[in-house]
Amino acid sequence: MPGMNRGGTIRIAEGTHFRAALAPSGAVAIDLLSRIWIVPAGGGPAAAATGPLADATSPDWSPDGRAVAFQSYRTGAFQLWTVVPGQDPRQLTTGPHDHREPAFSPDGTRLAFSADLGRGYGIHVLEVATGRITTWADSTAEEAAPAWSPDGQRLAFTADGAAIDVVDAHGDWERRVEADGAQLAAPFWTPDGQEIGYVRFEGVTPKRLGSYARRTALVIGDRTVSAPDEDVFGFRAHWLSPTEVVYTADGRIRRRNLATGTVRDISFEAEVPDPPRRPATRIPPRRADSGPVRGIVSPALSPAGDRIAFCALGSLWTMPLDGPAQRLTRDDALTAEPAWAPDGQQLVYVSDRSGSPALWLHELATGNQRRLTSTNGAAVAPAWSPDRTAIAFQDHEGALFLASLDGEVRQLLGPQWYPGRPSWSPDRTKLAMAVARPYSARFREGGNGILVLDARSGESTVHEAAPHRSLSSRGYDGPVWSPDGTSMACVLGGQLHLLPVDRAGRPTAEPRRLTGEIADAPSWSGDGRQILYLSGGKLRLADVATGRIRTVETGLRYTAARTSGPTVIHAGRLWDGQSRALRENVDVVVQHDRIAAVDDHREDRPGRRVDASALTVLPGLTDAHVHNRLKGRFFGARQGKLWLSFGITAVRSAGDPAYEALQEEEALLAGRQVGPRCFGTGEPIDGSRVYYGFMRPTASAAEVERELARARALGHRLLKAYVRLPVSGQRALAEAGRAAGIPVTSHYLHPAAWLGLDGVEHLGASTRLGYSQTMTRRGRTYSDVVSTLTTSGMSLTPTLFSAAVLLAEHDWTSDPRVRALFPRWEAEALAQVTAAVTEPAVRETLEHVLASAVGTLRRIHDGGGLVVAGTDAPIDFLGLSLHLNLRAMVAHGFSPYQALRTATANAARLLGRSDDLGAVAPGKLADLVFVEGDPLADITAAANVRKVMLGGVLHESAELLASPQPPADRR
Repeated sequence: MPGMNRGGTIRIAEGTHFRAALAPSGAVAIDLLSRIWIVPAGGGPAAAATGPLADATSPDWSPDGRAVAFQSYRTGAFQLWTVVPGQDPRQLTTGPHDHREPAFSPDGTRLAFSADLGRGYGIHVLEVATGRITTWADSTAEEAAPAWSPDGQRLAFTADGAAIDVVDAHGDWERRVEADGAQLAAPFWTPDGQEIGYVRFEGVTPKRLGSYARRTALVIGDRTVSAPDEDVFGFRAHWLSPTEVVYTADGRIRRRNLATGTVRDISFEAEVPDPPRRPATRIPPRRADSGPVRGIVSPALSPAGDRIAFCALGSLWTMPLDGPAQRLTRDDALTAEPAWAPDGQQLVYVSDRSGSPALWLHELATGNQRRLTSTNGAAVAPAWSPDRTAIAFQDHEGALFLASLDGEVRQLLGPQWYPGRPSWSPDRTKLAMAVARPYSARFREGGNGILVLDARSGESTVHEAAPHRSLSSRGYDGPVWSPDGTSMACVLGGQLHLLPVDRAGRPTAEPRRLTGEIADAPSWSGDGRQILYLSGGKLRLADVATGRIRTVETGLRYTAARTSGPTVIHAGRLWDGQSRALRENVDVVVQHDRIAAVDDHREDRPGRRVDASALTVLPGLTDAHVHNRLKGRFFGARQGKLWLSFGITAVRSAGDPAYEALQEEEALLAGRQVGPRCFGTGEPIDGSRVYYGFMRPTASAAEVERELARARALGHRLLKAYVRLPVSGQRALAEAGRAAGIPVTSHYLHPAAWLGLDGVEHLGASTRLGYSQTMTRRGRTYSDVVSTLTTSGMSLTPTLFSAAVLLAEHDWTSDPRVRALFPRWEAEALAQVTAAVTEPAVRETLEHVLASAVGTLRRIHDGGGLVVAGTDAPIDFLGLSLHLNLRAMVAHGFSPYQALRTATANAARLLGRSDDLGAVAPGKLADLVFVEGDPLADITAAANVRKVMLGGVLHESAELLASPQPPADRR
């Protein structure tokens, strides 16, 4: 591959979560490093049958031993291929649907496979010679992993992962195995066709805790044949003889003799070039201390088309098209999502100034404001009805409600998965909004479709804007109904389109592209002649009839807030982030936002004094994998305070709605909001299917390049490739990142390591395969992963969800920070998870998984790899999960010093900010945490935060837990 350092090689003799398929000759095909390899019957060097970018998995030999069938994602959907070793692969299926898990029939003329061609995943059969496909099973269950009976007349397969069914070509069906609470995978027949074997996952944890298994077992009929502690991988086994079975487990290809009970491994060694070594530090561009505001969120054109409402710098603004912007709110509460009343005299918007996010009305003539909703949850995403009698909005679960102007609320629609903002039809009878449109229940990714709800009957229908195409997000990219009801404005492929619809909201023609530039957040004028939208951080106004476009300047700028100095902190004890012992009785002198000196304590130093003589001062902690805005509008202003209250002074976003992330960075920098230093980025770039509402779907190389142009225009400081982006897209991101000096990460280790990506997010995480290739269901990782990470120098943010087992050791639900700053529903979730981890079976599973995962981190750390603390908050519990991760590391072999370094010095290195962060030393930013106790002796002391300083601004814990205050009072 271009740019590859070919100075050395890695020899892989173990694999994490790989399959093995047996040829009649005894040769074995395996899917290692997302390639197909052929291992000799007696073991030995593996020969690659596919190229390094094939993204090939799930091999199966033809009965004559000549060809291997496999699935490949190289085209942006899973397709079936075959390869004769030594020849070029041949593609068998095409199209937008996924085709997986091929299995040759005993006569070699057909391939059974699973695919989402129908109501979900079903079992289908392909005639290899003609390409004709027939359906054998397609019920409401998610059918998967087909296996032929020895006579070629029947297929066994899993149903919803909870049973194994059998069907023949005539549709005759029978249930063979029930799971009894376990999960089942990978059925296979005994040679006589009388029994079915499978892999059984026992003691599976709740999904929020990672869906790990206490035990994985190979079962044949009613007998468990694997060893009790064996890490059996969830793939089909094959028969070497009537009494000997071949499968994968414990990182190896395993032969098990069922008659004698003996086990012998088939050794293999796959040799690949060393991945290119990452630079010691990749420094993304710094955010300037001042500049034009680009974090413009929820711009809305007035009905008269002469004014704009929007949010920026944490406040609500209005402005005429050619005049200065006027600031309408002046507190540090959440302010979001303004919507105009039909007469243009009022705005409704979201604020949490009185607690949870609620709808507020602002009278433009008088400036009077009043709270409209007082619900039991959040109230966000308002949309004013055309007759001005009601406002639609959503809650924190994505349910849709209707509020009258006197505050009466009724529910219209149940919870949706991160839906888009609702838009009314002109006749007030219907609401449209972007929703997730999954292809199946088996895999979570799908399309961003358009739901149209009849507000009177409650009936709803979901449409595609175009066949197999997604809206560019479920955030602010439409649909927005036109005033005349004949079309919807929406963003497809990153560009603004008009979608013709009928009165019922059904698309009637292909969407028409309105602009060629990147676009977001469209809104109409009341006469339908103009559309306002965002492009590259600027407001743009398009004339619908002529296509003429002009820029609307806000004139807003931000300037970094600075403190006056000096400040002298008298620390009873200091950990400087470098030494292995504490230093006692120290003065840390702060000038403006940086540390000027660190010296022995003196009473006569001039400056404002901070008494920390009874406390330990240490560098601020960094959570290096968060999603600030995923639930940011539900947490409101309490989110930043919550992070600070746990000593987290910096966060690195691994993906967020770009304009919201930009607004947060600028507001924090300008001192308009309270929260940690934010190293933000925009939405992860994905393939044709997406899951979270803020992912950016792409269906071509041109769309990937358009998203990269958008990222450059908005100043992303990280490029994130998400799970359905094919290898070609990952390579484009890697090349763009190298050119701009911006780090690029993903959930994948291979082939990402050889493409030049800089890091891996999560030790085990969601992938398009449905399982992790870096950690097994039992939490184990093998040398293929460890050697690649340590050789390449890629960073790893592990996000130890299994650390939740430590919730049983401390009552976090009564912690003052949780009680004051967790929203009600998040506190309830914490209580539920705490109860779950006290159950003996769940606790046993998580303890085993956690010990294995941290053992992997130790191997990577000891091998010179870069391990950086990150949690995936708020998917994991915001603030406290970082401390659970640190405690987990110490519980399983890291010293407190080593664990703390993952959240300080290592994080600074990852961010390219070692000159600014990660230590208490002259010249560093004054980001400090004040705790009770000695965290180098007892890691739990790191959570005993009493004060925190960010850029020289001191926050007392009591202040952070109190109600919001205006910025002037904080400073």
